[in-house]
Amino acid sequence: MMDKGQRMQAIAITAFGGPDRLTLMDLPVPPCGPDQVLIKIQAAGVGMWDVKVRQGSVRLEGQQFPLVLGWESAGTIEQVGAMATELDVGTQVICATYQVGIGHYAHYVAVPAHLVAPAPSSLDALHAAALPVNGLTAYQAIYDLLKVQQGKTLLITGAAGGTGTFAVQLAARVGAHVIVTARSNHHPYLQQLGATELIDYAQTDFVNAVHAAHPEGIDAVLDSVGGETAARSLQVVRDGGQLVTIVDLEQVTPTRHIHTQLLYFRPYGRQLAELTKLVDAGHLAVHLDQVFPLTEARQAHERLETRHHQGKIVLNMQG
Repeated sequence: MMDKGQRMQAIAITAFGGPDRLTLMDLPVPPCGPDQVLIKIQAAGVGMWDVKVRQGSVRLEGQQFPLVLGWESAGTIEQVGAMATELDVGTQVICATYQVGIGHYAHYVAVPAHLVAPAPSSLDALHAAALPVNGLTAYQAIYDLLKVQQGKTLLITGAAGGTGTFAVQLAARVGAHVIVTARSNHHPYLQQLGATELIDYAQTDFVNAVHAAHPEGIDAVLDSVGGETAARSLQVVRDGGQLVTIVDLEQVTPTRHIHTQLLYFRPYGRQLAELTKLVDAGHLAVHLDQVFPLTEARQAHERLETRHHQGKIVLNMQG
């Protein structure tokens, strides 16, 4: 049981803006509610949602400063609420949240028990922390929305990033024909993950490349770039096909019978548990781009915003 009044270090913001807004603060350890567990965080994932919240471009009802950032983490259960009877103190877990007042750039976080899943036994905490948000986003895009199946043709834009690396693997695993856009230095990595066609968007117009190989059009697009890339991706989709973007639909205006959808990941403990099983069975690999100590959260955001990362960026609470 944690003592009341215990303090912790956390990265928070007191105003919206650039990476310089990220500040190391001394804050109270959050109380553990009856339906929650208190997790001692070992590592936290860093993603574009964190950047958008920091910038103020994504605002959730009830946000107030100081605002601790972070949507995902891996750690050890320190305390269990009275109603969280299925979880035990000392269990290694992962979790993702999408809720004001729950931030993971911290030494402790209190989360609803139903959002927690066992951490993959085959991974250390740093790799485990890279799984929740991007893994859930890819899982929900590939299986729930696009319903990718064997023989389907799928284009994944920005495939070397956190979500893309999982999406390539999940789509390839069900037998889809996976086309990716990424810089050429990422191609061997993506081919190893299961990509079938690889397009260097910096050297080749990806629309022309896809048209040349698939003049009849492809079945679906998973876009992780947004903007003009998402808009132009529509040109390669056949009538009746689909486009899912995890960034924005602002420039996407379909003129044919194509279903378009914006995906915000949803935190589900049960789906996290499925991802854990896939990892431990050797069907899903987790790749880290770079690890930063908590005190270097600013540098982690700066790295992420270059959009040249390969895999996931993670904060190490123990570093």
